[in-house]
Amino acid sequence: MKRKFSTINLLTELEKPENQSFLSEFSEKIYPKNSLVCSPGHETDRVFIVRQGRLRIYLAVEDKDFSLAILEPGDIYVTHTRAHVVTLDQAILLEMETGRLHAHMATQPALSRTIISVLGELLGQSFSIIDSLVFKDIRQRLTDFFLYEGQHNGTVTDGGILFSLDLTTTQLAAIVGASRQTVSTIISNMLKEGVLQKSNRTSYCIPHVDLLRNYPQGIPEK
Repeated sequence: MKRKFSTINLLTELEKPENQSFLSEFSEKIYPKNSLVCSPGHETDRVFIVRQGRLRIYLAVEDKDFSLAILEPGDIYVTHTRAHVVTLDQAILLEMETGRLHAHMATQPALSRTIISVLGELLGQSFSIIDSLVFKDIRQRLTDFFLYEGQHNGTVTDGGILFSLDLTTTQLAAIVGASRQTVSTIISNMLKEGVLQKSNRTSYCIPHVDLLRNYPQGIPEK
């Protein structure tokens, strides 16, 4: 399961000289850790770009919630959707009314193409998330998550792929759509089997990618 909706960092584009005037029209707002940025029925219709921090997007159905992705610096999202958005740590957002963004896009074709590309990736990622939730069990979703982190945010060493994961077990469980106890048990089993290593609270290592990728196959879920 991927964490990010898009591989395009919109901040990088907006910080280019030709887009500085557009960037200056966003208002900056700071949200403390664990703050609810928006939820279904949110009164305002605004677009925001993450400047700093991480935010979780999730859907809530009765007493369960299903994570869609983690927003990171450079990602764009809107407040007017059926999803909840909450900060995982202190976040700084650049905000603008959706109507104003549409007006700017009409006059800046190059920037419009970039934003449309981001939205296209968002749509594609949404289908990937739905596929993962429907057709993959918890072990597979957790395995996919670790593989993605290692391959996209890790460092290759002689001992394997090292990566940092600054998430609590509760946050990780919410991302893969499982209980905290289930995730804790699966990670413990991964460590015992040697498909995953952990040196401290936030540092992990994947000794062999293929071993981790094939880990869920043939192992009964407890």
